[in-house]
Amino acid sequence: MKKIGKWLTWSGLAIAVVSVIVGIVLAVIGLGKVADTVNESFRVDGPTTHVAEANSSLWLYASGTGSVVPSCSAAGPATVQQSTASSDTSFDFNSDRVTMFGKLHFPEAGTYTIDCDTAGVVAGPEISASSIVTGAGGILLAVFGGGLGGLLLVIGVILWAVGASRAKNAPPIAWQPDAQQYPMSGYPGQPNQQYPGQQYPGQQYPGQQYPNQPGYQPGAPDAYRPHTPDEQPPTNP
Repeated sequence: MKKIGKWLTWSGLAIAVVSVIVGIVLAVIGLGKVADTVNESFRVDGPTTHVAEANSSLWLYASGTGSVVPSCSAAGPATVQQSTASSDTSFDFNSDRVTMFGKLHFPEAGTYTIDCDTAGVVAGPEISASSIVTGAGGILLAVFGGGLGGLLLVIGVILWAVGASRAKNAPPIAWQPDAQQYPMSGYPGQPNQQYPGQQYPGQQYPGQQYPNQPGYQPGAPDAYRPHTPDEQPPTNP
């Protein structure tokens, strides 16, 4: 459990840190592009002048979700080329959700007058769907990735602490004899050798008479017997 806790702790910490850092970077990049588009955009409420550079373009965005597409025109030093938008990218402009619907291309530099038949049209630089996806994805990665990493971190710390506590309070391992024991009949490798002081089978104890042994053997010394005062001690031959 302690080992699993360590793994979850460091993994959760790494996931949380990487997710938050990468998510913040992606969110800054994506939302930064959206912010630039918002700052450079303007509303077309009636005839509005615009100073354009040569071969520059303006994208037109309409507020609301109506099915009627606004019609806009631009007059200036050169004929302005108009086209419909190839995507329905949307963004928030001054708390108003606007969606791309057209494009104006200025072939020559100069001041142009833009006018639309519907109020609420916004003109500005192109905003790509990838910028919005990048910004939103960065936010989601930071929130959910950081949350997942934080959860793993908490679980890992708990398991680590519980495992360390169990290891600390575990009872000592009881002593166990080795599997190889000396045989009771002798030393290792000498099965017929007895332990010191052990009697061999059939061996008589000290002082014990052997079977069929007579009480007296010729030539053996007499047993000790104390002498009386009237007796002379025997002399050795």
